[in-house]
Amino acid sequence: NHSYLPNIAQAWPVFTDPYYDAGWQYTVPYTVYTTGIAWRKDHVSENPYLMVNGWAFPWQARYKGKVAILDDYREAISLGLLMNGITDLNTNDPGQILTGQQALMDLAAMTGLRIDNTDRTDVASGQTWIHHAWSGDIAAVQQYLPKGVPVDVVGYWFPPGGQGPVANDINTVLHGARNPVLAHLFLNFMLDQANALTNIRQNGYLQPVKAITPERLVYAGILPRSLVSTAVLPTYFGHGLKELQLPVATDLFWQQAWQAVRSRRSNA
Repeated sequence: NHSYLPNIAQAWPVFTDPYYDAGWQYTVPYTVYTTGIAWRKDHVSENPYLMVNGWAFPWQARYKGKVAILDDYREAISLGLLMNGITDLNTNDPGQILTGQQALMDLAAMTGLRIDNTDRTDVASGQTWIHHAWSGDIAAVQQYLPKGVPVDVVGYWFPPGGQGPVANDINTVLHGARNPVLAHLFLNFMLDQANALTNIRQNGYLQPVKAITPERLVYAGILPRSLVSTAVLPTYFGHGLKELQLPVATDLFWQQAWQAVRSRRSNA
């Protein structure tokens, strides 16, 4: 019931009719994020922004033991696809899925690959020098850096034009909610500009509120200027790459490909 959500007018226009909820009848956007690659500039001499294919950045044997990817079958296999120039992250082509799988198995053999979702803490501590990562985790990395380590030693690569994985989380009210009006008021609270800024400061993940721009976050000291590449722009949802629901058989094949990579990693 939008009459209980006056702050919904502050959300990015792209969410007024999202592909997953026509007419935004059931959901409001919560956080937005991209999936890219984080690296420690004080340990890694290369810069993915200077590479022809930045997705190939982790495939460097010289950083063996210091490379990690996300423990997420869609994100991980997608990285293998993108490294090979395949941008259909919802492909049902077995050959392409196996290409993504093989790329990750090669990466495991080359680097002693680690698989985890602790990108923000591992990059901050220096345990990992190159990490496939979610933008919000790296935006918050300054909170985890050891004392005396400047935030500008951490970089985050995402295609400048937005041609990479982009997604958002949502909030909704359950059909059987005991206090539906209060639930709506909570959603409205989370869309309030001041509350959204506080939330972003705490967890790093941008909220799609019109007045909250990358420049505003930098000015407020919430986002380091050196990590402005973690900011998500509304245009990304127009031409970014979305990971959509797969048919059951295709989804199973993706999961099998991922388990093969995990098994290869475990036996490495």
